[in-house]
Amino acid sequence: MLNKLNIYIFKRFLYSFIITFIIFAAILFIGDFVEQLRKSTGKNISLRIIFQLTTLNFLNLIYFTLPLVVFSASILSFLGLIKGSEKIIINSIGISNIKFTIPAIFLYIFLGIFFITIINPLTALFDAKYSELEYKYIDRVDKFASITKNGLWLKQENQEKNISNVLYAQTIQEQGTHIYDFMILEYDQKGSFQGRLDGEEAVLKNGYWNMSNIQVTPKFENASYEEQIIYQTNIKPEDITDSLSSPSNISIWRLVTFISFLEELGYSAVDFKMHLYELIFLPLYMASLALLASSLVVKLKQNDKFTKTIIYSLIIIFVIYFISNLLEALGSTSQISPIISKGMLPFLITILSLLIYQLDNIKKIFQND
Repeated sequence: MLNKLNIYIFKRFLYSFIITFIIFAAILFIGDFVEQLRKSTGKNISLRIIFQLTTLNFLNLIYFTLPLVVFSASILSFLGLIKGSEKIIINSIGISNIKFTIPAIFLYIFLGIFFITIINPLTALFDAKYSELEYKYIDRVDKFASITKNGLWLKQENQEKNISNVLYAQTIQEQGTHIYDFMILEYDQKGSFQGRLDGEEAVLKNGYWNMSNIQVTPKFENASYEEQIIYQTNIKPEDITDSLSSPSNISIWRLVTFISFLEELGYSAVDFKMHLYELIFLPLYMASLALLASSLVVKLKQNDKFTKTIIYSLIIIFVIYFISNLLEALGSTSQISPIISKGMLPFLITILSLLIYQLDNIKKIFQND
C-alpha cells in the first residue's frame, strides 16, 4: 500500500513538473527569440541564424530557471493534492507531511542527477556553439587568443613592422603574460608569409613582448640569433584572460581536469569551481525546494484560500534569489570557499523548511516563557 501510494505521489509530482517545465520552456524560447531579434537589428542576419541562436541558448536558459520550475511545480502539486482532498486523506491515515514529501524529494534528486550527467554535457556543447555563432554574427569581432591543453595561440598586430602574426607558446604562466618555448609566424597585410621567430621566453609588458634567446628566420635571408628583442604587440593581458572558455562551455565530466589545467597555467579557477559545485549540489537544491514547498502548505485545508500561500511563496523565492546572489558574490570574490558558497543554499532552505514545520511548537515555547 505504501509503495503504491509513493508511486502515485511520485507520478503526480512528475506530471506537475513536466507541465510547469513546458510552460516555462515556451515562455523562455519565445522571449529569447525576441531578444535575439533585437540584438540582430541592423546586422542583416537571417531568421535561420536567429532561430539557431535561440535553440542553442535554450538549454542554458532552462538550467538557470530550473530551481524556479521545481519550486513552482511543487507548490502546484501540493495545492492540487489539497484541493482534491488527497493530501488530507493521506495525512489522516498517519502519514506525516515530511513522509508525504519523500517521493517528491526522490523525484527531484533523480531529475537533478539526470540534468547534471546527461543534460549538462549537451548544454555545454550547445553553449559553445552558441558562443561561436554569437561571436560571428552578433559581436562580429575576431578572437585574439585561444588557450588549449597544448598551449596558447595568439593573433596579434605589430604596427611598428606593419605586419600581423600568429604566436604559439607551449608553456604559459602568470595568466598568459609569461610564455616559454614560443614561435611567431609573421604575415604582411596581403597574408603573405614574411618570416618566423623561435624563442625560449617572453614576458608581456605594456604594448610589447620582452623576448629572450630568439632565433630570427626572415623569408629570404639566413637565420640569426638574438639574445633580446622588444617586439611590439596590440595584445593586452585581459585579451588573453577573456579568451578562456565560459564555465557553461565545459561539461561536468571535464570540469575537474580543466580546473587543474587552469591552475597549472597560473589562472584563477574560482568561476569554474563555483560552476562545478553548483552542478554537484543541484539535486540537493532541487530536493530542498520541494521540502520548502511542503512546509508552506502544511496547514492548508481543502476549502482554504490559496492566495496567501502563493504570496508567501513569491516572497520566499525572492529572498532565496537574493541569498543565492549574495553567496555567489562571496564565493566569486573568494571571501568564502566555493563549496560553502554553493552548499550553503540547500542547507539554509532545508533548515528554513524544518523551522516552518515546527513553527507552532516554537510559538508555544516563546508563549510559555
